[in-house]
Amino acid sequence: MKLIRYAYPRSSRANAFDRLFELGSSNFGRFDSFFDDFLGAKSNSYQPPVDLYEDGDNFYAKAELPGVKKNHVDLQLENSVLTIQSAESRKVKDGETKTAFVRSLSIPEGVATGKVSAQFKNGILTVTMPKEEVRKPRKIAIK
Repeated sequence: MKLIRYAYPRSSRANAFDRLFELGSSNFGRFDSFFDDFLGAKSNSYQPPVDLYEDGDNFYAKAELPGVKKNHVDLQLENSVLTIQSAESRKVKDGETKTAFVRSLSIPEGVATGKVSAQFKNGILTVTMPKEEVRKPRKIAIK
């Protein structure tokens, strides 16, 4: 399975400033969130990070969703795209706050889509995607 580094969405206000400090390093790529916090701007697009890994039998997608309740998470698999989304409204003293996110991932070839399962425990969503029997390595006896 090929892993691709996640590129954080950028705010248009900070792109020019980011380009000044990029210098070939990815460590400077999140200045936009610093300035959004400093200037009081709120970003409407939050995407939780997702770890992707595999073993001999399964592919896995693990997302950390702190503060999100299990019944507010919607998980869909359609056309080899796994979509994790959540929307929640909370009442606070001054009114109401809304939090929402959507994260879509392309799943690798060779997943038995009918056997995909998910577990949500302690704010961590783990999606298990079993490999098709054809994709599993097998031992060949030498005669």
